[in-house]
Amino acid sequence: MSNEPFSDIPPEAPLRVNTLRVLGTNATRHSFLDSLTSHVFQASTTEEVMAKVKSVASQLQKHDIFEDIKIFVDTDHATPDSVNIVLHLKEKEKGVFETKINMGDNQAELNGGWGIRNIFGGGESVYTNFSFGNYTRAAAEGVIETPLAGNAYVKAGIFASGSIRDHSQINAFKETAKSVGVRLKGWSQFGEHQIAYAITDKDIVALQKASSTVRAQSGSHLKHSIYHKFVRDDRNDILLPTKGHYIGLFQELAGLSSQGDVGYIKHELNASHHQPLVEGMSFSTSARAGLLTHVSKEPSITDRFYLGGPLSVRGFKMGGIGERDGNDAVGGEAYWAAGASLIAAIPGLSHLPVKAHAFANAGSIVAKTTDNTINELTQTSRTSVGFGFIFHHSIARIEANYCIPLRYSTSDLPQPKFQFGFGLNFL
Repeated sequence: MSNEPFSDIPPEAPLRVNTLRVLGTNATRHSFLDSLTSHVFQASTTEEVMAKVKSVASQLQKHDIFEDIKIFVDTDHATPDSVNIVLHLKEKEKGVFETKINMGDNQAELNGGWGIRNIFGGGESVYTNFSFGNYTRAAAEGVIETPLAGNAYVKAGIFASGSIRDHSQINAFKETAKSVGVRLKGWSQFGEHQIAYAITDKDIVALQKASSTVRAQSGSHLKHSIYHKFVRDDRNDILLPTKGHYIGLFQELAGLSSQGDVGYIKHELNASHHQPLVEGMSFSTSARAGLLTHVSKEPSITDRFYLGGPLSVRGFKMGGIGERDGNDAVGGEAYWAAGASLIAAIPGLSHLPVKAHAFANAGSIVAKTTDNTINELTQTSRTSVGFGFIFHHSIARIEANYCIPLRYSTSDLPQPKFQFGFGLNFL
């Protein structure tokens, strides 16, 4: 806020808003702005006025349709215990277009998108995103989204998406998927929630070297599902955090009302904690777990869990932990993984974006859940240790580690050698 003329007034002192004016808007509807600002007139004390004015500023910022927001609060000398508020807003351009290169899950992607913000003057938006990579050969999504009742922290939308993915790093097949659905997103002090209903049609095409397990799943699969995602992230950096924690929860219910040919309940957890130790050194711990329970029909190979790889349990091939059919990973219905990392600056090279790294990883996966699943997961754990370097860039984190698998089974594919990984989310 540009002015706080009553900053020395006690918080409980009586105060109300006499007038509120909005200047500088052309494309934004007055009714939309009224829905964002009308509650300031309910304030009756200095503390309440300041809280509601800050709430208005937060809402305007979150809508992402204004380039500049200035709020002026002045005392009204004609009316005792009252103030006048003026909002000076500068609207952003409606059109948005961007391209960038991202690295995630051991693949490089070219991402881009275009959109129109504030399309009807009430914070609505329409946008499309596209990406091309070595794993995700092509993907695109179109979304129409609007805030509910003008609230920037609750948005509803409809979407349609399509993708072509190459799974040959783990299994010998390609997948083409098309989805349509509705989505609700919400933000609070605890984190971000997202819930959606989607209809997805997947077409699995087995490659020439595919195993009988993959070939048996070839063809079209229709899925009706509801999924929920919760994310809380207070890390000080996404790529190489030294402080804070991350919690991600994902649930999916597929096969609603016997629709489609896939039915299951899926849960997954991803959590990490990061703690600075001394200057230039930090310690990170992480944990992941997942459970897939049949509701009716067998889940497809694209819905199962896979474990192992440079972003997962290091020292193993991607998807290299667990049962296999020939060269293909069978995947699993339950898994867990945990890791601990010590990251330190290199003496004399602290000015460079490179760190020394030592780690210990563990995890296990079972192909089928039974009454003895917990014992299986704990008794068949795989472990690995190693050391190397982390190179951090604005678009990705790159690791070069020498890995030493300590415990593994005969069906696993350990890699006791240098292993390279690049992406965003490492164990």
